[in-house]
Amino acid sequence: MAVTWTRAWWRWTGGPTTRPVERVVRVDGRSRADEPDDERQAFGRWVRKRPRVDGGKRRGDGCGRRSLSPTWVLAVGGPQSAGRGGRVGGVGRDASRLAGLQRRLQGIAGGLAVYDEAPDNVSSSTYSSTPSLPGCRVAPGRRADAGLPLARVTSNRIDVEALAAMDGVGRFREVLPMLMDPVSFAEAFVSGDAAGGCRVPSRGMERHRATLRSCGVASDARSRPAFAMKAFTTPKKDGRTARLVLDARPLNDAMRRPPSMDLPRLRDFIAEVERHRFAMQCDGVSYFYQFPVDASISRYFGIGMKGCDMLLNVLCMGWSWAPCIAQRASNVLVRDLGLAWVDNFLVLGGTLDEAERNVAVFRKRAQAARVEVRAEGDDALWQVRSRFVCVGVEFDLAAETQRHRLDPAWAERWVDGSGMTAVLSGRATARQFAEVFGGAVWATDILAVPRCHFAALLSFAGRLGGRMVGAAAPVWDEVVDVPPSARRELGALRKIVRENPWVVGGVPEDTGSVLWTDASSRAWAALLEAEGRFVDGRQGVFAGPDADAHINLKEMLAFAEGVVRLCWAPGAQRCRIDNAAVVGAVAKGSSSSYAANRVLSRSLRVAGRRGIVLRPDWVPSGGQLADPYTRGTSLPRFPAQLPLPRSRATPFDLF
Repeated sequence: MAVTWTRAWWRWTGGPTTRPVERVVRVDGRSRADEPDDERQAFGRWVRKRPRVDGGKRRGDGCGRRSLSPTWVLAVGGPQSAGRGGRVGGVGRDASRLAGLQRRLQGIAGGLAVYDEAPDNVSSSTYSSTPSLPGCRVAPGRRADAGLPLARVTSNRIDVEALAAMDGVGRFREVLPMLMDPVSFAEAFVSGDAAGGCRVPSRGMERHRATLRSCGVASDARSRPAFAMKAFTTPKKDGRTARLVLDARPLNDAMRRPPSMDLPRLRDFIAEVERHRFAMQCDGVSYFYQFPVDASISRYFGIGMKGCDMLLNVLCMGWSWAPCIAQRASNVLVRDLGLAWVDNFLVLGGTLDEAERNVAVFRKRAQAARVEVRAEGDDALWQVRSRFVCVGVEFDLAAETQRHRLDPAWAERWVDGSGMTAVLSGRATARQFAEVFGGAVWATDILAVPRCHFAALLSFAGRLGGRMVGAAAPVWDEVVDVPPSARRELGALRKIVRENPWVVGGVPEDTGSVLWTDASSRAWAALLEAEGRFVDGRQGVFAGPDADAHINLKEMLAFAEGVVRLCWAPGAQRCRIDNAAVVGAVAKGSSSSYAANRVLSRSLRVAGRRGIVLRPDWVPSGGQLADPYTRGTSLPRFPAQLPLPRSRATPFDLF
């Protein structure tokens, strides 16, 4: 290996030094162990960048504005008193960020000798003139879209002030300053220091510069951006063009979390649509890029590019606040008219006349705010329909009973995709599994299949996700072994999605009874109430492994016993439980516990065969009528009068 010299910036990681010290680093054949202990102590910790032995130019290594011929580069960190806020040398302000960077780069493969001065035979032109900057984290992405041109986007800009004037609730006005007020934007930084200083170069983005300029999406930076981040492209649904996305994690890490998006839950979204007979669907044209950004804020949305950085003049796709701003703006447009899912607008009506009136109101609002929309697919704009596809769901509102199912095109891609084949073979990358599992979550929500039936799949996904979150640098292209039990459950779900059955909407009639279940450390009890009195009940003592189970699992066992033994009438069955974890698991159809999922799966399978829809509600422990029968009290002779709850309120006052 040829000896290559480069300039690096260094700070002492454990001593009193308060300013950065410039050092010259040489790569040679020495091993790390050859370094004397006192030398390693004297010069702090060294971390490795990607090796390059040909001595050629290398750009985009995240260690400077332009790094010429570095084989090894020194990434360093030090006390917070060094520099502005302690930020120099390519790492963050605190030791934890330095430690994370060092873990990600995995140490040094070759020895590093450090010298106070550059050797005589090294030209100053080989030095990188700009030090690296903090917060730079590069996650390598897939390059499948490298040959796709960037889709041309609209040059239209929304009149956000007019849109805010229509906001009768004030939710959009609450976040509008993040687009137009530099002071409010700076106050959103956690540290209070909005100076930024991150620069992560993008690769292969120079060829898109002309497209970004022509659409007004970005412009050349006249000064150094506060954050110059990595941009990349992802394929669009048409498969012929790509969309621009900014890896805004350095900016997101520096800012506080955004407020709630006000995005409806998918099940609530579907239920609301199925309460109507007609709908008009359209979506915003390059919706995020229609939101203008104040010039003083755009310097935070920089794109690190070769030669000259660029600044986004519109809402940054990749910024954590962007979905919240877009969704709240969409909610203003469809208020009292329908629903919005980020950039998808659905105007609803119970009759054709009502739907057309609502469409006319929506058109006026969109024109007043200068929001550019287009029809989805081959539909004519503003056309009212009864059967359509929206957000991956196919709706049929013309049927006698409104129904829905997965978008057939999406279902076919998920079932027969290469990721599914790899996961079912047992050897897939973490990225492939994550994509397949995300589709599984989406499919179970739309097809109303409780996820507790896939306990092994959920358990493996939880373990893999925890490992990736805890890793300093998640390796998404690492091959993982998918357990056979998880593959069997995924195969069963695949068959359901391939069939893609229609799911009939509507709310079932109430059974007229209430199931009360409770558990103590030793026993469980379940009682069925109807017409103001107990008509049946069961109780028992935990034995075997269940005796040592967590109280949440015992509560789930009591609930399952009540459903299996007492509930027979089809319809909506109300359940009263004093354990919030069980209520939440039953409501969403899954739990974070493998054992609880197995128990819940049993009760939901029985309920499904009997035509029962469970409706759980939480009650305080003082109002739990089944509680005395878990603490030694024998069940009464049925039918029996309801006992008084331990609290002063009656059970009817609690609900």
